[in-house]
Amino acid sequence: MALSFRFLTFTSDYGLEDEFVGVCHGVIKRFAPDVEILDVSHAIPPQDVRAGANVLAQAVPFMPPAVHLAIVDPGVGTRRRGVVVGTRQGPPLVGPDNGLLSIAAEALGGAVEAHEITREDLFLQPVSKTFHGRDIFAPVAARLALGMPPDEVGPAFPVSELVHLRRSAAKVDDDHVHGQIVQTDHFGNLQLNVERGELESLGIMFGDVLELRVGGKAHEVQFCHTFA
Repeated sequence: MALSFRFLTFTSDYGLEDEFVGVCHGVIKRFAPDVEILDVSHAIPPQDVRAGANVLAQAVPFMPPAVHLAIVDPGVGTRRRGVVVGTRQGPPLVGPDNGLLSIAAEALGGAVEAHEITREDLFLQPVSKTFHGRDIFAPVAARLALGMPPDEVGPAFPVSELVHLRRSAAKVDDDHVHGQIVQTDHFGNLQLNVERGELESLGIMFGDVLELRVGGKAHEVQFCHTFA
């Protein structure tokens, strides 16, 4: 069968110490041997859905057209839904309905359809209670890459019923901005929810030295383009 999507991206909190990522790769290749798997990250902090959602959302705009598989699933084995989310720009998202896919869907123009994954004939059997990534999500993502329409995975439901993680907005006061740390990257850089325009609205320009308060401690930092 010809590929509908040449690429399949994979994001998870599985880490690389165990066999989990490799096994999911193998399952995908069993069903779609010609698909190219692009690993976004498998170093999401364990069960940190918001961190996974942020990483996925930052990655998908730069990917070629692909099926996006994401697994950070503290509710695995419970009644939480597995879903395929269709997006306005086209690429579908596959994973648990726990908010993990919600910010990425926004980055791809918004969710336009949602289907609960219920077709058991698509799953590896028997289905593990704790490894839906292998037994449910990987086989479904592979078949989507092969061109299976999302409506064949299970019944549609309103996109308004998808679990949605809301991005917290910074608050601009007279002479300061209240923000939050969204993520700490591999280099130790703190990524904030403060936009450049919010700083500039206070007259802060590149090169200015600011007082940054984190956890009650004050730090002097420079507003600049680069790390050094």
